Amino acid sequence: MPEPAAFDVAVIGGGSAGVAAALAASQQGARTLLAERDPLLGGNVSAALVHTICGLYLATGDGPAEYAHAGLPRRFAEGLRAAGGAGGPERAGRVWFLPMRPPVFADYAAKLCANRPGLDVRTGTRLVGARLAADSESELELAGADGRHERLGARIVIDTTGDAAVADLGGAELAVDPGDALQHPSYIFEMADVDTAELVGFTRLQMSYAVAGAVRSGDLPSGCESVVARASGEPGAVYVTLGVPKLPERPYAPLDPDYREALEASARRSAEAVARFLRETRPAFRGSRVSRWPQRIGIRETRRLRGRVELDRDHVLRGQRCDDEVAVSTWPIELWHDHRRATFEYPESACSVPLAALVSRSHPRLGMAGRCLSASHEAHGALRVIGTSMATGEAIGTAAALAADGNLSLAEIAPAQVRATLSRDGERENRR
Repeated sequence: MPEPAAFDVAVIGGGSAGVAAALAASQQGARTLLAERDPLLGGNVSAALVHTICGLYLATGDGPAEYAHAGLPRRFAEGLRAAGGAGGPERAGRVWFLPMRPPVFADYAAKLCANRPGLDVRTGTRLVGARLAADSESELELAGADGRHERLGARIVIDTTGDAAVADLGGAELAVDPGDALQHPSYIFEMADVDTAELVGFTRLQMSYAVAGAVRSGDLPSGCESVVARASGEPGAVYVTLGVPKLPERPYAPLDPDYREALEASARRSAEAVARFLRETRPAFRGSRVSRWPQRIGIRETRRLRGRVELDRDHVLRGQRCDDEVAVSTWPIELWHDHRRATFEYPESACSVPLAALVSRSHPRLGMAGRCLSASHEAHGALRVIGTSMATGEAIGTAAALAADGNLSLAEIAPAQVRATLSRDGERENRR
């Protein structure tokens, strides 16, 4: 077989964390690979129609929204808004989020990656094998959409798959909670020809109450209790988010293809019933139609990597800061243990995400970001959101480039060096 192609950094998983990691690594001059299994970049944004960026802003009380990170998350959000893919920040209780349009998010991410020298993007590409080395080049096996396999070498590998797929194939240490402890998923679809002028404030809340009441009265099947509608940014269109219960007759196993297929079929039936009910009973939805179905159900949690440190609930809620900080988390601990509603625990202030939480405990040349980072189940409920995922992706991508340049492991990179690089690059970009 031919020798593996050599990359400085290989990022596997092209969601928000992976895009940020690949852009950050290539910005430092690293020859970078970004591989994504879906046809589009964006992960759950593109495939599951997640349409809000949470964790992007500090919790500022009654003041205006303030960015938590001056680097890539801010630049991406402002570029997305300029491209017509996001509105202005909106408040949800004590915190802020950015509403956005998933198709524009995917297009904007692809444009940024296509314009970055030294970044090789492979979409429609699955990871099928991994040999992770502790002190040398790792080897990855990828399968393209045409079925052809390719072996690639990389000095540093970053797992941003959301499901810790690299770690699983490469034998790195994982954290896996039992299925009954994992969060419930969501199912999001878009409806068009909606009178959005009638779907504001209390009227929108009444819609959610009406759906829940229809389940209690038997007019809708069980599993449709939690429905929220939010304007999509397209005229006359809304995204409808349905909280999805786990299948009652089987243990929850979101990584099992058969289970996932059954779960998605159940969610689709519930969504179709909700869409019919809204058309028939709510004036704002009269004459509406489903204009976009998701490619897959929105899974919130599966496997995580074990890092050199593991962030826990107290770390998040106390707003703990540390010397090896490379990003911050600002979102509350949001846990969907009941498909009908989430519980929220609000932190005292922003907390640190240290570099050690982004580096594998067992494989020092393996990094991670987004849903893969090292955290307890509870802490993960705050750290998994898109804004924080982009910040952790930028941090580990920068660290990976520094490590590859010096032929070092990620464990040998000083957090202060990562912070200095991020600060310098942020100042340079802000002067443009």
